[in-house]
Amino acid sequence: MSEQKMIGAAVPGLQPCKRYIATHDSTGKSIYAESPEQVYGGVPGFGGFARSFSIDSVPANLTNDADIKAYRAEKGDTSYIRREIVNPSPGANLLVIDLAPGAVSAMHRTVSIDFSICVQGVIEHELDGGEKVRLVPGDHIVQRGTNHRWSNPSKTEPARFVACTIPCIPFDIAGEELKEVHIPSEEWDKSKAKM
Repeated sequence: MSEQKMIGAAVPGLQPCKRYIATHDSTGKSIYAESPEQVYGGVPGFGGFARSFSIDSVPANLTNDADIKAYRAEKGDTSYIRREIVNPSPGANLLVIDLAPGAVSAMHRTVSIDFSICVQGVIEHELDGGEKVRLVPGDHIVQRGTNHRWSNPSKTEPARFVACTIPCIPFDIAGEELKEVHIPSEEWDKSKAKM
């Protein structure tokens, strides 16, 4: 499937997601900074995600709007057009993920701790051990380097969740060091059927 870039939302039927960045003017008064529209990288038949904001360190460097300037740049680790789920720097990403009706992601894990909140529709979160939970708006997952996949069980309604991903120190899982893994959904389903 070819990737598409979209502005506003990755799935028809979802209202464009607006992001506002608060900062200060030269007198110290709080204002909203100019920011680019969110660019969704999408895959037809699945949905897609946009990097809503990104920082390259924790604690964040907000001096002279360094974080905003880096985010608005078209190049760099924290650029608004980058597609990584987890920032390659020791910072954090805020992502908006849109799921088309019937969409199923790859089974995957990242070297991170993720805070994912359902904001629209119904979303299923499945672990590689077979456990599954159904999320409705307000429900959320704290994901700690776990192998998982997302799906939209509705055949007619889109869904959306928002996630903050923060890199973690790789740790041992049953004798192996945590590494990023992506297994296409069809391949995962075939391997489960053989078990």
